[in-house]
Amino acid sequence: MTSLQLAWISLSRHRLTTLTVIIAMSLSVACGGLLLRLYRLSESRFVTMGIGGDAIVGAKAGSFDILLGALNGEERSGHYLPFKLFQSLREEQTVHFEDGRSSTPSSIQSIIPVLYYAHFKKYQVMGTDSSFIQRPRRESLTLREGAWFSQPGEIVLGAAVADSQKVRVGETITLHVDSDSSETESLKVVGILSPTHSYWDQVLYTSIDQAQQTLAQFFKKTGQSTIWGSQVLQYFLVYLNASGFSSFESLINQRTVGQVIRVEDTKEELQQLSSAGRDIGFLVTLFIMMMGALTVSSMLIARFEGMSLQLAVLRALGYRKRELASWLLWEGILLSGIGVFFGALLDEGLLPLFREWLGSALPPADLVASSLAWSAPVWFVAIGATLLAVFIPILQMARQNIHAALRGL
Repeated sequence: MTSLQLAWISLSRHRLTTLTVIIAMSLSVACGGLLLRLYRLSESRFVTMGIGGDAIVGAKAGSFDILLGALNGEERSGHYLPFKLFQSLREEQTVHFEDGRSSTPSSIQSIIPVLYYAHFKKYQVMGTDSSFIQRPRRESLTLREGAWFSQPGEIVLGAAVADSQKVRVGETITLHVDSDSSETESLKVVGILSPTHSYWDQVLYTSIDQAQQTLAQFFKKTGQSTIWGSQVLQYFLVYLNASGFSSFESLINQRTVGQVIRVEDTKEELQQLSSAGRDIGFLVTLFIMMMGALTVSSMLIARFEGMSLQLAVLRALGYRKRELASWLLWEGILLSGIGVFFGALLDEGLLPLFREWLGSALPPADLVASSLAWSAPVWFVAIGATLLAVFIPILQMARQNIHAALRGL
């Protein structure tokens, strides 16, 4: 009888113990793998954030809220800016304030309007204009198909939206103005953006006029409104001249209802803040991996120690130490292999549920796919812990006194 056959017979005879070890190992592998993949996904969150502007202007709130709302589509319903402010800034007109003072901005290179106002399935729809793709500093975006919208009733799709929903240029799609409302509108697809490998691939784009007209109808039917009616925006993405941020910040923060943030500085602050949480999560992952490995090891050691009399009988029957060591090694390989297999299946099955639950805290699956191979370190730890547990009874067997074991001493 071969060592592999002995190992399989031994595992089959002790079904309850075998099943317990496999379940413990599978849960440890699944938990460790999930945490490790979520950790890596959280690191990718900022890589997929939309790109645009040196500064962002939004309604007064936290700087992180403005950054994530504008470039990551994290909704801030009811937070609006007057459209007239945007027009004055773009045309570098004199901005008049309630206290009688005025200011003429001169540090702006380009300013992009942003108004999230509707949804197409799980994707957001943005009202903007041609400045969104015609940017300074060689940051302009291109179209993969069709053309940029030129009038209300037309819409352009991000690459991920078009690919995942199988929508082509020339087709008509229906938007939902609000998730809690039955209000809809139909627009014709006239273009598809080239992939940017950022959040912009997840957005649909139409004109500011279209967005404001739809918003006006929605406000009228729901009784909602703003002090500026539907003539509003949510964000301005602003490109500034060198050393122009300070004066622009003073103008916006002190004299308007808006707040300006510096994009790169806010991103860095957010990364530093979130990295602490990610590092703690990674340490927890390591602890869980270690605890799982130790638990499995202790169970296997106890199991193998209970087999001392069986090992002595087999040696008395003529089995050599090498053959018995091979048998024990095969048991460890079978247990770890089965445990890792079912743990990996559980890991793969639960990750989509966790991604949906965490929502915008993780990058969209269309932009960053999580490979099961990311969990490989957990598998190696589990296999290594199992094999380590096997070597302990092998060493004990090498020192075993057969006669004493058979006498039950």
